[in-house]
Amino acid sequence: MNNLYAIVDIETTGNFSDRGGITEIAIVVTDGLEILETYETLVNPNAYIPPFIENLTGISNQMVQDAPQFEEVAEEIATLLEGKVFVAHNVNFDYKYVKFELELAGYSISQSRLCTVRLSRKIIPGLPSYSLGKLTRSLGIEHNDKHRAMSDTMATVHLFHLLVEKGEEDILAKLKSVAKQANLPANLPERIFNKLPQETGVYYFYNAKKEIIYIGKAKNIKKRVTTHFTGKATTQKLAFYKEIHHVSVELTGTELIATLLEDAEIKHYWPVYNRSQKSRVNKFGVFLYENQKGITQLGITKIGNQVKPLKTFPSLSDTRNWLIKRIEEFELKPQLCGMPEFDSLVIAQDQHQENIQQFLVKFDHSSESYLLAGKGRALWEQSFVYVENGTYKGFGYLNAQESLSTLDEIEAYLIPKEETITSRIIITAEKFTEPLKKIKL
Repeated sequence: MNNLYAIVDIETTGNFSDRGGITEIAIVVTDGLEILETYETLVNPNAYIPPFIENLTGISNQMVQDAPQFEEVAEEIATLLEGKVFVAHNVNFDYKYVKFELELAGYSISQSRLCTVRLSRKIIPGLPSYSLGKLTRSLGIEHNDKHRAMSDTMATVHLFHLLVEKGEEDILAKLKSVAKQANLPANLPERIFNKLPQETGVYYFYNAKKEIIYIGKAKNIKKRVTTHFTGKATTQKLAFYKEIHHVSVELTGTELIATLLEDAEIKHYWPVYNRSQKSRVNKFGVFLYENQKGITQLGITKIGNQVKPLKTFPSLSDTRNWLIKRIEEFELKPQLCGMPEFDSLVIAQDQHQENIQQFLVKFDHSSESYLLAGKGRALWEQSFVYVENGTYKGFGYLNAQESLSTLDEIEAYLIPKEETITSRIIITAEKFTEPLKKIKL
C-alpha cells in the first residue's frame, strides 16, 4: 500500500463541535503495516466537562486546566494530518470535530477518510458487535484504557493493520469509492453540511449575498442535499456549486406540508435555479359537472383555473385507468364518464345517477372542510393541513395532546397560505406517502 494513514481518536466534552470541545487527541501515523509516528496531548476545551463525561473518560476539568488550547497545537496537528488518509472508528465523529477546531485556528483539511467500523463489517462480517471495545475483544486485540485517546487510537491501529492483512483490496476499493462520494461546494462549510437533519422538510441554498438561489423538499433532508453534490460534475453543476455559500432548513413533520411549503416558497422567492426545473405536479384531473338534463357526469381534462378536480394525476393514461376502475367499482355509465367506447348500455341513466352519489360521498371534497393531521417536527408535536369549503387555507402545529374542533382554535395555530393550482393539486393527490388522519369539521 502506497498511502500513509493517520489513525485518530479524540475525547470531548460530549457536546456538538461548535458548542463543546476536544479534551484529548491522539494520532498515530502508519503505512498500514508499521507505526511510523505517534502524537498525543490533552487539550483545554474552554468548556465544562460534565460529571458523566469525566466518569466515562477519566479526564477531569482539573486535568485540562493547564493543558494547551487547541489553537496552540493546531499547526502541529494539521502538519501531521497533511497528505494522510484520515482513519478512525466512526470516522465522521472525529473528523468533524478536528476539522472544525482546525478551521477556527486558521487551518483547513480536506482528505480521504476511512471508517474502521464500516471496513470491519465488510472484511470481517458476522461479529456480534462492531463497537471498538467488543470488536477488539472478539479479535484478541489489547485494549486496556478505554475512552482515553491514545489507548483507543492504538487499538484502532492494530485493528486497521489486521484489516489491511485480511482485506487490502477492499480497503483500496473503498478509497477509490470515497473519491466518488459527495464533494461539497468549496464555499459551503462542512460543519454546516454535517449538521443537516435526516428529517422531513424544506431546504434553502444561498449565495454569497445571502440570496436564496434554490429551494427543495425532502423526506430526508441530508440525504437529498447530498445528491446535489454527487454524480458527474457538469458545467451547469459547477456553476451552481460555486454559488452555494450556505444552506438552511425548515422542518415540516410531514412530506405533505413540505411539498406545500416548497411550492409556496418557490412562488414567493422564484430562486434562479428553480426557474428552469420541470414541473413535478399532476397535469390531468377528473372533473364533475351536470349536463342540461341535470344528470351528474364525470370528465377528464387538463387542469386549469376553471374548476377544482376531484382527483389529479401526472398523465392522461393514469387518469383514464383510475376512472375506469371507479366506473367498474360504482357501476357508473361509461358514456356519462366521458368513455362511450366502454358503454354496453346495461346501466341506465337513472341507475347511474343513483350510483354516482356513492362515488361522490367518497371522492367529492370540493365543498368539504377538514384537517389532515400528521406527525409534527418533534415527538411531542402534531401537524395539520386545513381545508375550508374545499379551499386550502394553510398548515400549523400544536401539542400532540391537544385537539382542534372550532375555527377559532384552528386559526390560533394556523400559518395562513394562499391556495394555488399547484397546492390544490397536492391536496387532491391520489395518495399520500405517509399516514394522515382526516378530521371532518
